[in-house]
Amino acid sequence: MILAIFPVTGLAADALADMAASAEGAEASAVSTPQLQEVEVKASSARSAMTMAPVQSELDITQPTSIIGLDWISNHEPPTSDYAQIAAMAPSVTSISPAGPGLGEAKQVTMRGFNDNQYNVTYDGIPFGDTNDFSHHTSSYFPAKMIGQVAVDRGPGGASTIGEATFGGTIALRSKDPLDQFEVIPTQTFGSYSTSLSHLEVNSGRMDGLGGGKLIASAQYYDSDTFRTDSGVHRKTAYIKYVQPVGEDTEITLLSNYNDIKFNNPNKGTLTQAQIDTLGRDFGLNHDRFSTDCTCYNHQVKQTDMEYFGIKSTLTPDWTLDNKLYTYYYNNDSNESPTIGTNASKTNMGGAYKVNRYRAYGDVLTLTRALANGELRFGGWYEMQKNERYQLLLDYTLGGIHDVKSGKPDSSSYKYTMDDWLRTTQIYAEYAWKANDALTVTPGIKGLQFQRAIEAPINQTTKTPLYYDQTWRKALGYLAANYLLTSEWSVYGQAAQGFLAPNLNQFYVPHPENNQTAPQQTMNYQFGTVYKTERFSADADVFYIDYKNFPLSSVDPVTKDPIFALAKGARLHGIEGTATYYFGRGVSAFANFSTIDAQFKRSSLDLPNVPDGTMALGLSYEGGGLFGSISSKYVGEQKVYNGNFNPDDATTVTAFGKSSGFWQTAFSLGYGRNVEDSFIKSYKFRLQVENVFNAHHQVADSIKNGNIYYLVLPGRNWYASMSLGLW
Repeated sequence: MILAIFPVTGLAADALADMAASAEGAEASAVSTPQLQEVEVKASSARSAMTMAPVQSELDITQPTSIIGLDWISNHEPPTSDYAQIAAMAPSVTSISPAGPGLGEAKQVTMRGFNDNQYNVTYDGIPFGDTNDFSHHTSSYFPAKMIGQVAVDRGPGGASTIGEATFGGTIALRSKDPLDQFEVIPTQTFGSYSTSLSHLEVNSGRMDGLGGGKLIASAQYYDSDTFRTDSGVHRKTAYIKYVQPVGEDTEITLLSNYNDIKFNNPNKGTLTQAQIDTLGRDFGLNHDRFSTDCTCYNHQVKQTDMEYFGIKSTLTPDWTLDNKLYTYYYNNDSNESPTIGTNASKTNMGGAYKVNRYRAYGDVLTLTRALANGELRFGGWYEMQKNERYQLLLDYTLGGIHDVKSGKPDSSSYKYTMDDWLRTTQIYAEYAWKANDALTVTPGIKGLQFQRAIEAPINQTTKTPLYYDQTWRKALGYLAANYLLTSEWSVYGQAAQGFLAPNLNQFYVPHPENNQTAPQQTMNYQFGTVYKTERFSADADVFYIDYKNFPLSSVDPVTKDPIFALAKGARLHGIEGTATYYFGRGVSAFANFSTIDAQFKRSSLDLPNVPDGTMALGLSYEGGGLFGSISSKYVGEQKVYNGNFNPDDATTVTAFGKSSGFWQTAFSLGYGRNVEDSFIKSYKFRLQVENVFNAHHQVADSIKNGNIYYLVLPGRNWYASMSLGLW
């Protein structure tokens, strides 16, 4: 993995504790929202198990939640990181980065065994993801320097939890806030794989002439060869956030994030054992124009952006409003799938040019009413996405022109071309009833509607025209309770339904109107406890998930038509826990773990690509300007099967493989000081080493034609960084 250095974050102990309390979903009112501000050197010396824990929960949660704060992100994660790398510190979460963290799309990003397209990812409460299958491009939107907090909610949440995949949980990202004082913070990082990252952050400070408005603006550029041969990446990112108070009770926020990414992308992405043995663990691409692994046939360009206009207001002593009007965009132009043989000649080099672009528009609204015995929350979410997708076949030997049969570009040049739409509406109501000072009971209900439409002159897989739409509706119920045993100890329980809108690929069949598919659904039962003191903090939970309508895609062996069907489902259950102990004098130890038992109901087969557990262990130190940590993450054993197996029938497994569990260890060491009477307010140096023991791990990803394909993890790599706080 590639690591780099970030400045130390300054969050006072009380701010961190308050900040964490918002992790479950709906944000607090304008006047009480905690600020996520990164400061070069901490002024506060207050330390405890609560402030030094890399992962923690809060006493008032109603489902298992792991909060990873700004201090850990900025001091113990690589600056090239994506959110998946950060979230993997939590129990039951895994992420594999074959190119290095943030230097390529993360693979096998799972939560409790649910895949990337089976849970929500949000940014400041806004869900985002691909329209076709709700998956997320981990390195395409928000690098670590634009993230102020990551909260991992392991479960469907309450009625107010929004998103297309209210199913496996939510990874909730929060943006960084501007500083209260004017400051310019340049950061420069150099490291393994010729990695260079330059970041410049400018904070306006509180501008009294504008009623206390504050601005943070960042620009970042990084360049890396990455772990894999000839698979370089170049990325430009811009971020701006402006916060404007209006009177004492209202706050307006404007945010924009833009990314431009160019990279060489290995066509296979995975390697067989024979390829690893002959080509090397780090093989990605080459420069041989007669090889399908040439960089000239495997490269991509991406642009993404997200913007929102938010308003939070205390309307009356009893009513508060939180609303965000937003848009986000994704564009991927990809040269991929090279092959030998075209319509012009069996020996010509062919390939494909793929376009996938979509723009989403939406609005998130929450209204809160304070009552004598609790809090009533209701609101809604609406989003519309339009997605353009096509793949054009090319003949590189003839200069990269369209690969055609007729001698001129026509429909034969396209593998598929389509436009699709997704319209999502969700409305909800929930009431947090304070039965007494210790017990809070929260029932809720949510109504949702998903509508898909497709216009495909050439449909994917079938290659025939399709003009079709379908709508799904569902009402979901939720019930949760939290009981405060003491001021330091609470217990909670939850029963909640999860729902996942059908994947677009159910339309890739000859007659989707006859398709008997149904949305994927879960019934979740969870019980847990949280304990927090200055010396020791811990939480633990048990969960049971009943999973209905597991999807299966395959090909009819006789007609060769694609088949989309549903398996009976699966059961998942396990135990999770985290703990941090503060020894004093700036030294703390931390650990977390999970066990995951995930099987299909009828066949008793283990779910593929699901580790049987996770664990993390570590020590950290902070004091006198010096800080550091050593941490190790364990990912358990997992299995893979042939791609067309039926989860309901164990006899359809014709090929099988598994990966052993593995550990990876990271080490961080840094030093920083404040400076008096100088335009240099502070300075910070940091060294980080990832995969300290140079372990050579590979993880089974899939089976094709009887061969197991592996994701190969990078070996040991180091990064050094310097940052300054100016003026």
